[in-house]
Amino acid sequence: MQLWSLLLPLALLCTALASGPECGMDERSRRARRDTRHSRQLLHTAPGTCATRLARGRRSTAGLEPGHVPRRRQQREVKDEEESLTPSRALYFSGQGDQLRLKADVELPRDAFTLQVWLKAEGGQRSPAVIAGLYDKCSYTSRDRGWVLGINTVSDQGNRDPRYFFSLKTDRARKVTTIAAHRSYLPNQWVHLAATYDGRLMRLYVNGAQVATSGEQVGSIFSPLTLKCKVLMLGGNALNQNYRGYVEHFSLWRTARSQKEILLDMEQAIHRQDTPLPQLVLQDSLLNVKSTWSPMKDGSSPQTKFSYHHGYLLDTSLDPPLCGQTVCDNTDVIASYNKLPRFRRNKTVRYRVVNLYDDKHQNPTVSQQQIEFQHQHLNEAFSRYNITWELEVLEVRNSSLRHRLILANCDISKIGDENCDPECNHTLTGYDGGDCRHVRHTLFNKKKQNGVCDMDCNYERYNFDGGECCNPEITEVTKTCFDPYSPYRAYLDVNELKNILKLDGSTHLNIFFANSSEEELAGVATWPWDKEALMHLGGIVLNPSFYGIPGHTHTMIHEIGHSLGLYHVFRGISEILSCSDPCMETEPSFETGDLCRDTNPAPKHKLCGDPGPGNDTCGFHSFLNTPFSNFMSYADDDCTDSFTPNQVARMHCYLDLVYQSWQPTKKPAPVAIAPQIVARTAASVTLEWFPPIDGHFFEREVGSACDLCAEGRVLVQYAFSASSPMPCDPSGHWSPREAEGHPDVEQPCKSSVRTWSPNSAVNQHTVPPACPEPQGCYLQLEFRYPLTPESLTVWVTFVSPDWDSSGAVNDIKLLTVSGKNISLGPQNVFCDIPLTIKLDVGQVGEEVYGIQIYTLDEHLEIDAAMLSSVPHSTLCSGCKPIQYKVVRDPPFQSGSPVVISNLSRRFVDTELSDRTTYRYQVVVVSGMEESEPSPALVYISGSGYCGDGIIQIELGEECDDMNKINGDGCSLFCLQELSFNCIDEPSRCYFHDGDGVCEEFEQMTSIKDCGVYTPKGFLDQWASNVSVSHHSDQQCPGWVVIGQPAATQMCRTKVIDLNDGVSQYAWYPCTANFQYSHMTQTIFWLKAYFSQPMVAAAVLVHLVTDGTYYLDQKQETIGVQLFDTKEQSHDLGVHVLSCRNNPLIIPVIHDLSHPFYHTQAVLISFSSQFVAISGVALRSFHNFDPITISSCQQGQTYSPAEQSCVHYSCEATDCKRLEIENAELNCTGGTGWDNGAQCNVSCRTGYILQIHRDDELLKSQ
Repeated sequence: MQLWSLLLPLALLCTALASGPECGMDERSRRARRDTRHSRQLLHTAPGTCATRLARGRRSTAGLEPGHVPRRRQQREVKDEEESLTPSRALYFSGQGDQLRLKADVELPRDAFTLQVWLKAEGGQRSPAVIAGLYDKCSYTSRDRGWVLGINTVSDQGNRDPRYFFSLKTDRARKVTTIAAHRSYLPNQWVHLAATYDGRLMRLYVNGAQVATSGEQVGSIFSPLTLKCKVLMLGGNALNQNYRGYVEHFSLWRTARSQKEILLDMEQAIHRQDTPLPQLVLQDSLLNVKSTWSPMKDGSSPQTKFSYHHGYLLDTSLDPPLCGQTVCDNTDVIASYNKLPRFRRNKTVRYRVVNLYDDKHQNPTVSQQQIEFQHQHLNEAFSRYNITWELEVLEVRNSSLRHRLILANCDISKIGDENCDPECNHTLTGYDGGDCRHVRHTLFNKKKQNGVCDMDCNYERYNFDGGECCNPEITEVTKTCFDPYSPYRAYLDVNELKNILKLDGSTHLNIFFANSSEEELAGVATWPWDKEALMHLGGIVLNPSFYGIPGHTHTMIHEIGHSLGLYHVFRGISEILSCSDPCMETEPSFETGDLCRDTNPAPKHKLCGDPGPGNDTCGFHSFLNTPFSNFMSYADDDCTDSFTPNQVARMHCYLDLVYQSWQPTKKPAPVAIAPQIVARTAASVTLEWFPPIDGHFFEREVGSACDLCAEGRVLVQYAFSASSPMPCDPSGHWSPREAEGHPDVEQPCKSSVRTWSPNSAVNQHTVPPACPEPQGCYLQLEFRYPLTPESLTVWVTFVSPDWDSSGAVNDIKLLTVSGKNISLGPQNVFCDIPLTIKLDVGQVGEEVYGIQIYTLDEHLEIDAAMLSSVPHSTLCSGCKPIQYKVVRDPPFQSGSPVVISNLSRRFVDTELSDRTTYRYQVVVVSGMEESEPSPALVYISGSGYCGDGIIQIELGEECDDMNKINGDGCSLFCLQELSFNCIDEPSRCYFHDGDGVCEEFEQMTSIKDCGVYTPKGFLDQWASNVSVSHHSDQQCPGWVVIGQPAATQMCRTKVIDLNDGVSQYAWYPCTANFQYSHMTQTIFWLKAYFSQPMVAAAVLVHLVTDGTYYLDQKQETIGVQLFDTKEQSHDLGVHVLSCRNNPLIIPVIHDLSHPFYHTQAVLISFSSQFVAISGVALRSFHNFDPITISSCQQGQTYSPAEQSCVHYSCEATDCKRLEIENAELNCTGGTGWDNGAQCNVSCRTGYILQIHRDDELLKSQ
């Protein structure tokens, strides 16, 4: 195929330069240098052979597109209809003055209560947002009396980590107690909340699982005398801390319901079974609101709306692991691709090589021989893994393009920015616009405007010879024009080339060629989860010097591996943020490192053999059986020769998930998980199954919107065009284009170049605030298909610390086809939860084609926006639904599989024989094509299954709570979820970490419940006094390190700064000057003293931060010294800090050729001011002191009980009678003071046990 020259050179370059988003900034004004915001890092590729950017964190779209919503309502009856979305009536609170107050004729419980409610919360709430609360309308001095169930942030910053919470303050309590759920709430998903109080314990339940408890509050909530002062609110309070979202089935009890009773209440509410009981104060389906509730003065009532929810019993959410990106990283999905050869059957994939020629069809970028040689090696490498590549060559005849340097990884805005950027250092960039050359002072004024391009003035400093070196009438601009803002410049960014060619990326993998500068860059690939993957900006960029050249053909194989979802095999040791990174790989795993269990951990290296340890290997001392011969390593061609089975499974999964359109066949994607049993009777079994892996529910047709249609015929689309009158960063970072397509920010709440931000190109020192009041600045997003919307979702992923959850987004306007602008008003946003807005069809009433988002926060970042239509969209009405074929062995009585053509994913099999083994599989049918059969469900009729409430250990079940949903402690596969413990049958689950009860299985892991774990035979002594290098009584007092560390504090890594909140429980050198200490390598120190000098076995250091700064990859270390009773020091060496190893335990090895010594102090020194220490302990041997033992005289023996030498005697020692106030003793031996007696101590109500030794506090629990 040939593409002839279409445009003049000038037009070509102008098109390339103008092809970005609309920006309100003229070209020359872009020349002003700007200071990139302190919190932002531009993408920069470090020297190496592969510039594919690192992927961090999962995508944030899960749970928002219809058809992928996890944690659905349980036990809804599914009607046999085409659509699987069924409506029910619910109360919808808009969050704007529609909160309700319970009428006075209901007596509110005061001694104990249970509140239960079904709700579906919108993303983005006031903080706090009150779902329901009991308030005292008579008290103006204490507004927090009573209780509240709501949503609030638990982070120091007020715009992240919002959770469900339950707070309570009795009228006699001094302070309020708040308990919160174990994780952030999930927007737009039905959840059951319950809060109970029995006069002693507060408990919070989410979907029937106990997630938090507290025993701080005691006694009645209020006195009978104040009953008339109490008012129950729903949907908000008098302070307008209002909730936004749906509410169904509100009930209030005058007793604390048990977990078993709450689980039963959930079932009855779902089945609309109202059970009037005497202890039930209020049971309201909220369908007749005015009979029980009244709105606030000047307020409105919430609307009764239809709420669409799925009727399925099976939770079909398939979340990736923490270090994954998509459903192909889900461990259950990738396990199917590993186990089933049919999922890895031969696939033919198209790719297109883009070869540039001059206008005379001469001087190609690569030769035909190179192309053929590379193609041969490509198929030799992939064919054994059932992947065949089909070659197409596109010959582009264009001298203007061919004669220009195509830069692979140079950010053109860096040319001439007064910093030498190696990736831009090339002769045809004027050596980075002169930045990489020592520019001599010249007589520029004499040569200025002399009609000649003077190369010694052709630098940014001299405005590139006053523009003469970019004048085509004076010089050959393809060799002399280095000005990055000239349309005649001698070089192009590879994205500008892609914008000029605009090749369809949805039919082929496009291969482009570009040069690197002084670096040996071999290639750059697009990840399958990148928004550009199927666009003209996707594809692979290769260095033509390495393409199709013997000894370098594996470079393309390596880059294609990236395009098909493979990481470097050294990800997890190298390519991590720090040694505290949760993606660090200590052993092969599907969840960390390169997400492959058959590639051993290894650091980055280029040798053909196992590497040795290095400075960047996080303490690993040896690497054995490393995958150095893998195509995804950095070894040379004569070493690399294979992919592993796990890698092959990942590539086939991504070919099904993302790249079906690259394949000539139209075979639909399979169902990747075996069908599940959700119900059973004596004569039948009910199956449900997951959607196809690609999430498509309708047959795809060219030119239609059917691939955007979800269940319920709801059309879901992301913005496809973006613009803003605000300036654009010339590099495209933070430009409007970054808000197009699906969300791709990998770490929400941290600044990312993959977003739009108003202030991206503004010089902070010379320009006034970018978003002045009252309007601020705005981003306009347009959608491909105008539609009548039901909901809008916006991903706001970064908000300045100056703003909390409110105020940053001061308006959102809907742009209608008729020309109206409908204002939605200010919005409350969280940076880690997308903003969702339920749109009133009556208010909008017409088709919407775009939105405008206004902000007063000049640093705000917007990642993406999604517009969803009302159900039964006309754009989806003509789409043909996919069909499912249920295959059984032995076959059904008809002899044929059962075909389900109404989009239902449920089947009831009534043709069962007792004690017969059945195998069920599901096949996806699209048109005339069928997918591979799903993994098989094996079921013996009449036997147990996951979901029947009985734990079948032989089936691998750890729990069984009689449902098939995740997030309630027991997963849909009947496995206990992290930090949950489940008891009984059916299982009742509770979040055990932090519930206040120390159980045997968590003694070594839960500091919150059990304190710091001390191994048997040892004693931990916490610092009784400290001295520090930098002290401030107000900001960072050293005395906070005395005693045990705060159990509730988590260790943080890659911090931005340490605020005053940290200083309440940890010390850090807050008074140090950051810049000065960085330049001078200041040494900070903390010295901990111990009241009882002991022979040290180990030193424990508890961290709150590990010293890593978010802009610095450097790993921090500490030096540790012991000081004995003679003030002599003993060096324990230098140790790496990591939140993964917290507390840091440093063993003390004694030199047996020297006498033992008692340690009385520990000195800790370090050089990072971002190290925060919350506790230091001296671990010694319990009842064993080698120094005292060695001092025992003849006739004496060492007494472990008294820890001293005693005269040997056969007579029993009389013990002092144990007396403890406010406690009950139960001792063995009768009297309680016989030698060897053991006593159990039980504190009376309201008291806690404190153990003292030598009048110094050692431990408190």
